[in-house]
Amino acid sequence: MNEFTALITVIAIALVLSSVTVRAIHAPLRRLLEVVCPLGSTAEFWARAAVTIIYLVPLWVVLVFGLPDFQRLEFASAGEVTRRALAATSFALVVIVVATGLRLSSLRPPSKFDYPPPPVR
Repeated sequence: MNEFTALITVIAIALVLSSVTVRAIHAPLRRLLEVVCPLGSTAEFWARAAVTIIYLVPLWVVLVFGLPDFQRLEFASAGEVTRRALAATSFALVVIVVATGLRLSSLRPPSKFDYPPPPVR
């Protein structure tokens, strides 16, 4: 397997798995963020930030840890490159989803006492 083919393979695997993850959690994550965020714009920002992280971190992990050394790449089979890419991407996605879940589980919705009262007219 040459370098270009291996690179395209691991990038495609990372993007496909990230897309599946985003598709699975985007709607519930957005609803949860709308409950715990005080403004709709902050919920929108954090939803987009989460999607960005779900795409970029697995891509970084698979490029750093999923590719075999380029000196040994000619001896690696397509199955080996695919296996390494799946393992690295899956690991990164599991860590991201667990970390996001742990962080969101500690949040509470804002109460009416969290904000100053509106001005009296």
